[in-house]
Order: sequence, then C-alpha cells, then structure tokens
Amino acid sequence: MMKEKLILKNRKGAREILLLLLVGLFSFTSLSAQNSGTIQVSGVVTDSKSGETVIGASVKVKSGSTGTVTDYDGKFQLSASANAILVVSFLGYKTKEVPVANKTNLSINLDEDSELLSEVVVIGYGQVRKGDATGALTSVKPDELNKGLQITAQDALIGRVAGVNIVPGDGAPGSGGTIRIRMGASLSADNDPLIVIDGVPVNNTSISFINPNDIETFTVLKDASATAIYGSRASNGVIIITTKKGSLGGSSKPQVNYSANFTVSKIPDYYDVLSADEYREIYTNGTINVPETSFKLGAASTDWQKEIYRTAFGNEHNLSVTGTAKQIPYRVSVGYLSQDGVLKSNNYKRFNGGFGLSPKFFDKHLSVDINVKGSIERSHPVSTGAIGSAISFDPTRPVHQSYPGDVGLGYYVWMDDSGKPRSLAATNPVAELELTKKLHTINRTLGNLAVDYKIHGFEDLHLNMNLGYDIRRNKQEETTPDLAPLMYVSNRSDGRGQFHSEDNKNTNYIISTYANYIKDLGSKHNINAMAGYEWQRFWYSTNPRNLVKDVVDTSIPDEDLLYLLSFFGRFNYSFDQKLLVTATLRADASSRFSPDNRWGYFPSVALGYRLTEEKFIRDIKPLSDLKVRLSYGQTGQQDIGGYHPYLPLYTISSDAARYPFGDEWLYMYRPNGYDPNIKWETTSTYNAGLDYGFLNNRIYGSIDVYKRYTKNLLNDIYVPAGSNFTNKLETNIGDMEGQGFEFAVSAIPVKTKDWEWTISGNFTYGKSKITKLNTIDTETSYVKTGSVSRNDLQIHKVGETPNTFFLLKQAYDENGKPLEGKYIAKDGSITTIQSDDNKYVTGRSSRTPYYYGLSTHLTYKKWDFGINGHGSFGNYVFNYQQAKQSLASVYSEGMSGNISRVALERGFAKEQYFSDYFLESGAFFKFDNITLGYTFPKLWNTSSSLRMAFSAQNIAIITNYSGADPEIYNGIDNNTYQRPRTYTLSLNLNF
Repeated sequence: MMKEKLILKNRKGAREILLLLLVGLFSFTSLSAQNSGTIQVSGVVTDSKSGETVIGASVKVKSGSTGTVTDYDGKFQLSASANAILVVSFLGYKTKEVPVANKTNLSINLDEDSELLSEVVVIGYGQVRKGDATGALTSVKPDELNKGLQITAQDALIGRVAGVNIVPGDGAPGSGGTIRIRMGASLSADNDPLIVIDGVPVNNTSISFINPNDIETFTVLKDASATAIYGSRASNGVIIITTKKGSLGGSSKPQVNYSANFTVSKIPDYYDVLSADEYREIYTNGTINVPETSFKLGAASTDWQKEIYRTAFGNEHNLSVTGTAKQIPYRVSVGYLSQDGVLKSNNYKRFNGGFGLSPKFFDKHLSVDINVKGSIERSHPVSTGAIGSAISFDPTRPVHQSYPGDVGLGYYVWMDDSGKPRSLAATNPVAELELTKKLHTINRTLGNLAVDYKIHGFEDLHLNMNLGYDIRRNKQEETTPDLAPLMYVSNRSDGRGQFHSEDNKNTNYIISTYANYIKDLGSKHNINAMAGYEWQRFWYSTNPRNLVKDVVDTSIPDEDLLYLLSFFGRFNYSFDQKLLVTATLRADASSRFSPDNRWGYFPSVALGYRLTEEKFIRDIKPLSDLKVRLSYGQTGQQDIGGYHPYLPLYTISSDAARYPFGDEWLYMYRPNGYDPNIKWETTSTYNAGLDYGFLNNRIYGSIDVYKRYTKNLLNDIYVPAGSNFTNKLETNIGDMEGQGFEFAVSAIPVKTKDWEWTISGNFTYGKSKITKLNTIDTETSYVKTGSVSRNDLQIHKVGETPNTFFLLKQAYDENGKPLEGKYIAKDGSITTIQSDDNKYVTGRSSRTPYYYGLSTHLTYKKWDFGINGHGSFGNYVFNYQQAKQSLASVYSEGMSGNISRVALERGFAKEQYFSDYFLESGAFFKFDNITLGYTFPKLWNTSSSLRMAFSAQNIAIITNYSGADPEIYNGIDNNTYQRPRTYTLSLNLNF
C-alpha cells in the first residue's frame, strides 16, 4: 500500500511539473470572445480504457483560433459558440471531434491509437503489420521538412537507421556513396546491400537516377529472418524502396506539388600549404639547398587551390501531379537538377520522369500497379589528381605561360634546360581541369507491372505476378588535346592527345509470381502462407575505345549473361496477436556456378512475443508496447568477378597481339584461370531483438543484438605458379564472423496545440573478424589490400578485422619527435629497413565499429526547425596526403613543389609511406543539416500552401583528425575531393 501511494505521489508530482511546463509555455484561453452565441465550455478528457485523465491534450475549436490544453487533472475550459465543434487530440490517441451542442460541461473519452503497431511495412514479397514483424527491420519515410539538398536517394538515410552505415560520396555532385548494413558479410565479394525498387531487384550500381522526391518509404531488412526470403545477394541486407503512388482514397481533383531548391556551395577549408612568400623564404634561409645554379624560383604568387576551386551554384525543380481519373489513381512526376561542383569544370545534371497507375477492377478484387521511371544523367567529372597537384605545385609559378610550338596550349609546363617538357614533373592542375573534357551520360529506365488478384468466392487467396525491368546505358568520353600539359606526364608523355570512350549497357529482367493465403482460424489464430517462383536475367556489354595518334587500339569489347532461378515460401502464424512465428525457405540457382553447385538453400525461422498483450504487462500503464524477437537464418552470396568463374574460358587477342603464320596474322587464344568447384558463400545469422514503447508510444524504439558466421568466403587469392592458368583465382576459401549491438529511440517530449518537439537517435556497435583465410593459416600469412600508388597499407589476416593497417612502428626521440626513417622492429630494436618483416599488425582497421545518428525537430505554429547529425568512432584513417610529403618534394632535379606547414616542421627529408605516425583516429561528429522553415497556409484556397526554408549542410565537423575530413570509407586519405558546405533556399508549393 505504501508503495502504491509512493508511485501515485511521484506520478502526481510529475504531472504537476508537466502541467507547469505546458500551461506556462503553450496553453491559452481566449478572453476576448464575448460575442453573442459564445459560451464557456469546460470538461475533462480521459482514457477510454483506463479512465485516467489525459494531461496536456489539445482542445481547440474547429476552423477557429481558440484553443487550450488540459491540466494535470485532465480538465479544460475555453470560450466557444454554442454550435461549435471541439477537436481533441493527444499523441497515442485517435483525434476526436466533439460537438458542443449548447453544453457547458463535457466528458470526453479518447481511444488509444494503435497506428504505430498497425502501420503496414513492406517486406519481401508482401506486407506485414509493423506490430506483427518478427525480423529486424526499419521503415523510414524521408524527412520532408529537414532534408536540405538531397541529390541521391541514399542521402535520406544517412544517420537515420541503426545498423546502417552510409559513407556519402565525395564532393563531386551525384557521386555514389558506400552503404553497409552490419558492416557487410563478405571479404572479396560484393558487400553492397540488395536494393529492391518497387519489387524489382536492381544491380548494385548507383541509385542516383532515382529522384529522392519520388520515394515514399525505405524499408531496411537487417537480420536473416527478414532477408532470407531474398536468399541470393541478401547476406549484406536488403533495402526496399517504395515510390509514391496515387490512391483511391485520394481526391479526384488533381493535387499538384512543386518544389525547388537553389544552392550555393563552398569548399569548407583549404589544405594548409606555404604561401608564395613563405615558400621563397625557405629557399633563402637555407632550409632548402639548391645545387644547380640554373634553377630559379618563379616571379608569380599563385594560390593553386583557389585557382581550382570555386563557389558552386545549383538548382533543382520537381513537379508532381496526383489524383484519380475515372476511379484510376495516378501520379505523374518530372524533375530537373543541375549542380556545379566546387572543383572547376565539374557539373552534374539529371532529368527525371515517372508515372504510375493503380487501378482496381472487379469490385477491387483485381489490383494493378504500373510504374515507369526514367532518367538521363549527364556529368562532367574531373580527376582528383588535380587536387593533389594543386596542393604540391610550386606557388611561384604562373597558371599561364606561352612556349614555342604552342606547347602547353598557353598553360605553364615544367621545362628542362633544353626547353623540352619534363615527363616526370607535376602537371598544371588548372590545365588538367580546363583542357581535359569528360562527359558521362547515363540513360536509365526502370519499371514494373504488378497484378494482384483476390479470387472471387475465395478471397483469402491472392495470386500475384510482377514483371519488371531495369535498362541502363552508360556512355563515357574523355578527350585531352595534343600539346596539353597532362600529355607530357601521362599517356605517351610526348604531347600526343588521346580520346577514350566506353559504351556500357546493362539489362535486368524479372518475372516473379507468388500465391498468398491469409486466414483467420477462429478468434485467436491467424495463418499467412506464401509460395512463389522467380526468374531473373542479367546482361551486360562493354565496348571500350582508346585512340592515340599512330597507336593501335588494343581495346577488346565484352558481353555476358547471368541467370538466377528461385523458388521461395514463407509461413506466418499468429496466436491471439501476441505469439508470432515466421518461417521462410528460398532455393536459388545461379548460372555463375556449375550444375553440381548451382543450387543454394536458405532457410530462416523467427519468433515474436508481444508481451503487452499479456494482462500482467498490460497493467503497467506507462508501457504501451513490448515485443521480444528471436531469429535464425541463412543467406547467400554469389556476386564476385565474372559471370562464369567455373568455366574454362579463353580470351581472344587484340589486333596488336596477333601471331604471324605464313602470309596470315592469326588471333591467339589465352586460357583464363577458373575453379570448377566454386560455390555459394553462405552467411548464418542469429538475432535477438526487443521493440518497446512508453507513454502511448510517445517514446519508442528497438534494441537488437546479433551474431553472424560466414562460411566458404568467395575470395580472390594468389595461387602457386603452375597450379592454374593465372596467379590469382576466384574461389571459396576462408571464414569470417561478426557480432553487433543496435539501439534506436524516438521521443516526442512536447506536443501541444502550437508546439511539437521530436528527438530521434540510434547507436550501433559492429565488429567482424576473419577466422580462416587459407587452406593452412600461419602466424605470418596474410593478404595485402588497401593499395595506393602501389603501396599496400592494409591486410586481411586471421584473428583480425578486415582491412587492418599493416605498418612500420615509428621510433621517437626523448622529446616525442619522430625519428625519420627509424622504426621499432619486432624484437624491440631500432631498424631503418622498410620491409614487410619489420611491419606489425596494428589492430586498427578502416572499418567502422561504432557509429550513431541524432536528429531533432521543433515546430511552433507555422515555423519549423530541425538539426540532423551523424558520427563514428573506433575506425582509423591513414593520412597519406601527409605521408607523401617531405623536403625532397620541395626540390628535386631542377623541379620544385610546395609543402604543408606541418610537413615542413616535421622535417622529413624523404617520404615515409608506411610509418604508423600517419595513422590517426577517424572519430568525428558531423552536423549534416540545419533547417529553418515557415509555412504559408491557405494561399488562395484551403488546399493551397507554400513552405519556404533555408538550410545549411555540412556546416561543421567535430574531430581530432588532422586532415580535411576523416569520413573516408577505405580509410586512406589521398587527394580527397572535399564535401562542400552547402546553403539551400527551398520552396514547396501544394495546391
């Protein structure tokens, strides 16, 4: 009894505090409404089930400005006309309209709104109520208010889903980032998640062709219970993208939406190198000794970084029309985007179009969805080598200079004493950007026809068929003219220009059919059974060309086919909506493998228990949702290298490699390496999860832990000479395991008539470890990786995380200053030999074990304000940009180059490419987006509105990393194209 009193006392105290906050900040009562017909209305708002009063419920007059909130006793009072209608709402309850009907005292009961649990989420080959899901999945709707400029679809997911780490592309607009779900399960095979767009699994190429404004939801499937229904290619998770469509519930009158973004972008910071005057000083003060008397510094003062960077502008326009015509829902959309990069000559344009029809026939027994989307992407990419050249180019040299014979085409070129261009010199970065013309054009269309028939007289059975396609053509052209400075240090190094092109085509066709049977057996039992078949065909062709004057083109075209056949099934059982069981099985056949190894079988089973349906839990009033999930499943991987690694294939020689036989020149055939026994890589995952909700789901989220084992890794390994027709072979060898923890929470601390404040956050820990790598593993065996400029900085090794850095241990003096060229050997002695024998396994990897995301959103009447951010820690970055700098790069053999102030202070005479001195923590927190917006309602009628917003992206980063930005997926910082700081003015018009 004392305990119950104490709980009630604390509860009442909490209510009093909440009341003070609500009343002090948000409640008001109109005191000026004294017109005739106005009465004072009072009342109390209670929970319809428990009878408890509802604190802070919003009570306002419909179509008016008068309103208030309930106090800590659930009571309210306001002025209203005798025939007014009161709108009563509170988070977690259904909104209720109550007629005043000339009453002065009202008793209002609110019903709980189970929408959060009843919300339907898309899963593989079907849908499920969110409350009935047994797998680890997250459904995300794009944030329409706090999104800033989103060029690619993946931008909408950054930092928003636990277990999903997205490293955005670099600063080039339209560049694709890296998506990893639970760190990925493979080593050499593809680690990208499977992406399914409106039922069409697509190649894991860039999804930049999708207009983010056309996306309705993302559903991220993480554990094997959720992904096993996709079997092949699902080991690395699945992202299901559902695009916007019309609906029968919508208005027959067309609903028009127009949105526009206008952007200004700038480079966040320049690399800290010497100015021209500082550079001249190190030559005059004796820091740099120049033996050649003919060498002279230039007379110019050039800031090369400012010469290659610019303030970039962009604009985006999107128009969509949604409605219903003759009972046929439709949606049509068009979009245009043009965004300059902060590097000169860099630009990205995208044209989008799409339409969808969703008619229903035969008394809604036959549902048809038709979706077609198309895009044209035109980009002018630039080489990031220009960034490195701008950092290191002599600041005393001019951008432009004339030479005999028009060498350099008016740009500065390094010349030797005889007046000829030097072939081992740095190239003019401005010339590289302005003279090399690159054009990439991607034409892509994706569509599907989905038919669902609910059989007449047997409505529990649905038959579904989905026909889909994804056609892509990527044409790339690159032209560098004769005499361009770049042509004296690359290509043939003799000034001859070059033309390179590629014409790449990809097609993907899919036929998917399945039957779905849903039946309630009595009042407590429900079954949902599905079985289906799927056929998918992939084809590619590539046709490269490389033209140089007087040089034979040795390019060889290529094309190939890949087929996937699948049978799959799923069975769901629900008892009293609290005990949930899901079992799936998928059988996949891939033409990548021989007939003996072609089929892979991928089962899963999951159990869910909704504890809040039990009476002993239901009586805990603050707890609104509690579900426990357990699952186990297997998924497969077959995406490695070529389409037929098991076949003995031959490659035909080019025209330049024919063999003379008599009077004829014959083509030669070279055998390729192959493994006839290559087979499926298989990943087994155990997952335990908890979904929770408090205070009518005003606070809700999930917790997941998992353990994963990958067997028969598809790996690209070196093999002994003579054992095959190649020295490197794609085969099954190695095992890997991973484990992790994921936590997600969302809360609405404040929700009143005028104010609403939401907070969301997620945190992920994930770790992978290689447990087997070769047939016989030894302490000294490893596989090198992480190569830059032919320097391998990372390894794969048993007992270590993939991509662990393998470096030399730097030696220091008594003052903590690094000793150039001196390292600590394995026996503790000091050595100067930079060999693998003296390197050590650092235990530090570029793969990110800890990452998190935070967001908050505040609305006040027509104003809204939001902040998004994400970060990570535990990963490491090798600052190669610093490692490759030394005093030798300032002057060498008659050529001079710039250096950073840090490298000058360090004083290394030569580059130290493998020193762990340059290995740094990659921890950071980044403010992704800050947005302030205002909405103008009822512009010319009740359905018209305009929202204006200003946002800043990439506004700040908190990190101890000495480079520009530690968010680099491969962990090697070299000539990085910095992500710009972008300011956006947005308009969104609805009518």
